[in-house]
Amino acid sequence: MLACAGLRIAAGETISRVSLVQQWPWSEAVSIDFTVSGWDEPQRAVKEIAVAAYDGEEEIGPVSPRALSGDTVIDGDGAKHIVLTPSKDPALRMRGRIDRFKVALSSRPVDDEDVLYIVFDLSKQAGARGAKTYITRNALTNGVWGTWEKASELWPGVDASEGPRDNVVWTGLVDDERYYRDLMAFRRIPAGTFTMGAGAYEGRDTRPARAAAVSISNPYYIAVFETTKYQFRILKDGKNMNTPDVMLPSVNDSCSTVRGDSSPGGAYDWPAKRGVDPKSIAGKLGARTGYAGMFDLPTEAQWEKAARGGVPGGAAYCDGSPDPNAQSADDVCWYNRNAEGVLHRGGLKKPNQYGLYDTLGNAYEMVLDWQNGGGALHGEDPVGEAGPAANFPQRRMLKGGKYTNTLGECTLYWRSQNPVVLPSRDGGCGSRFVLNLAPYGNADLSSAEMNASSKRKEGKETP
Repeated sequence: MLACAGLRIAAGETISRVSLVQQWPWSEAVSIDFTVSGWDEPQRAVKEIAVAAYDGEEEIGPVSPRALSGDTVIDGDGAKHIVLTPSKDPALRMRGRIDRFKVALSSRPVDDEDVLYIVFDLSKQAGARGAKTYITRNALTNGVWGTWEKASELWPGVDASEGPRDNVVWTGLVDDERYYRDLMAFRRIPAGTFTMGAGAYEGRDTRPARAAAVSISNPYYIAVFETTKYQFRILKDGKNMNTPDVMLPSVNDSCSTVRGDSSPGGAYDWPAKRGVDPKSIAGKLGARTGYAGMFDLPTEAQWEKAARGGVPGGAAYCDGSPDPNAQSADDVCWYNRNAEGVLHRGGLKKPNQYGLYDTLGNAYEMVLDWQNGGGALHGEDPVGEAGPAANFPQRRMLKGGKYTNTLGECTLYWRSQNPVVLPSRDGGCGSRFVLNLAPYGNADLSSAEMNASSKRKEGKETP
């Protein structure tokens, strides 16, 4: 047992009841327990905890972030827990035995854009220790979370002018099976303007004939991987799975199962009605994580902004290529010539500039927008058409292509459709959730409604 630690009062909140316990001899780890009270930051704001080490009154210095795990980033009052591993800190390792070891804790605000990932543990209820973990740019680039790369090094020479420069991409989660089972990782996508637009492919007319500036007014988080069978099952039934295919994307699930009755006039008929059914997979994900009502399928605009990774409109792939038959697509997607007719575990291909895997190919991904002409996809926070096309009365959009599609159908701009109530037509339709910390498209539906109304009057409804 080590002595109680010294403490500091952080601006805005109090850090108190700091205690240390070293689990010796069976572990070198030092448990640091402390309590935060008086939190006066805005909702969803976070702070990073810094730990300074002492030998009695002699300050050894700040502890390396590599040596810390647990509640190193906090978002409110309550009991917290950090684990310090001295061997991972050069200064502590050099000193060896420290008889009067103490620590002092302080906090610093973390800019919103520096919270790059949020990880949820589906095996735990909201509020439990370890149920939610924030991964900051600082922690990631300090090697706390394993391997990472700059997007500019992953995609050298690629024009990603519609996204932030030098994105930091977490690659260390790919080799950890937990992120396909109990853990769900979400990546922050910044607000901003980008160009949605059809590419050069002139196949079946299932793409919107548009090249329009779209503005997303608030940042949001989107899942790094497509929802796996294991994750779908644990959310649906509260049970895990032990079959060999648990890490594959969950497919053949209806839109109404995923988010609630999304049929025309249904209780969750986007965009006329908002929210998700608490009994749906999205609803249960919100309840499990403490973000009730904030998870949903992405809109087509949200999906395309995230999938593009900053690559301008017109590009077919994350490398900026406009050619949907480019062989560079092999780097990012499973399609009919390389998938060998089967789904694959996520993360086996190269991520895009935001660190998202398998947005193209492997499994189609559901979005909220009705299958229609796409004329409403412009301006700020577009919600898509107000209703479905007359010849597709029950179908919403799919994006990204799937493992049996051609390269031309596994592009950033390709669109297909899926029945709302029935399971997917072809077994290749999956999901990728978004977390909207601020409501999306809540301001005005009139543009979509007027667009749809105008088309109906002119007899110009398009599939």
